[in-house]
Amino acid sequence: CLRSRATASASRPVAIKPLPPALARLPGLCGRFLQEARTAARLSHPHIVPIHAAEDHGELVCFIMAYVPGETLAERVRAEGPLPTTTVSRIVREVAWALAYAHQHGVIHRDAKPENILLERGSGRALVMDFGIARVADQIPLTPAGDVMGTPRLVSPEQAAGEATDGRSDLYSLGVTAFFALTGRYPFEGDNAGQLLAQHL
Repeated sequence: CLRSRATASASRPVAIKPLPPALARLPGLCGRFLQEARTAARLSHPHIVPIHAAEDHGELVCFIMAYVPGETLAERVRAEGPLPTTTVSRIVREVAWALAYAHQHGVIHRDAKPENILLERGSGRALVMDFGIARVADQIPLTPAGDVMGTPRLVSPEQAAGEATDGRSDLYSLGVTAFFALTGRYPFEGDNAGQLLAQHL
């Protein structure tokens, strides 16, 4: 969950994303969460929500990011239905710029989806958030081989197969996101994750 607060030192609003306490007690998962948050914190781009810090205070493990007023792309589509082509084109272009920048710095998002695209109130600017399951491409993968990460409705075929991923996986998920924004639905539906993964494959 996200909640906003004002920091005592800078008096600026921030959003805090905590790791659930039950998960924070798992050393491996906690370490992965912190490492990936700190990796994402090095990214600085106008279409990426900045991460200010990743902190570990016992059972409270969280990262602190800039608070951007607005709504997610998922919320916008659910409230208004399919969006105009020109709007979707602009959003996809801005998200693609952000992902390209991240890829140039060795970071793959691995969960690009409407819920992770924030539309800034007033400007309409699209910002990518939640690099929480990203990994540094040139390091040993933090996810055990064969594990599937990402949201089943949007994962790339290589993610569905549990294979190695690169930036192209993000582009596949961005394409599915564009489909959702234009139609109000996903290209594949199923009763469980297995059915969805099979359709992507």
